[in-house]
Amino acid sequence: MMTRRALREHLLRLLYLREFHEADELEEQSQFYFDVILPNEDAECPEKEAVLERLNCIVQKLPEIDAMLTAKLQNWNFRRIGLTEKTILRISAYEILFDSESVPEKVAINEAVELAKIYGGEQSSGFVNGVLAKIVKGSETNDGKQSS
Repeated sequence: MMTRRALREHLLRLLYLREFHEADELEEQSQFYFDVILPNEDAECPEKEAVLERLNCIVQKLPEIDAMLTAKLQNWNFRRIGLTEKTILRISAYEILFDSESVPEKVAINEAVELAKIYGGEQSSGFVNGVLAKIVKGSETNDGKQSS
């Protein structure tokens, strides 16, 4: 069984790859990723369908996710965020906003920070943590919960 970390890493790579192609090429590029890129790295993805299902869910919600991220950024322009950090934020924001029943917010944030440490720049993890913390705080306030 694939770990959540492995799922997130596949999503990170697929969403990143998506940024360089037209939206209607997503299926073709995903197939290329699984059939060419992974085998060339001597890697595999035993749960390809689960990855593609999650990828499609995230892509469908991207306008909402990007709007939420844009609203939570202070002194930052969403278009100027590094693609790696933006992609990590999108995955984690999806988990926080739309999949919070299966992924606790703290886990989503922690995993995003870990991905940022691995794939991002020196300050990526702190940036990702700060933005996601604002999303959580905002969602608690919007749900009627007390924010701390």
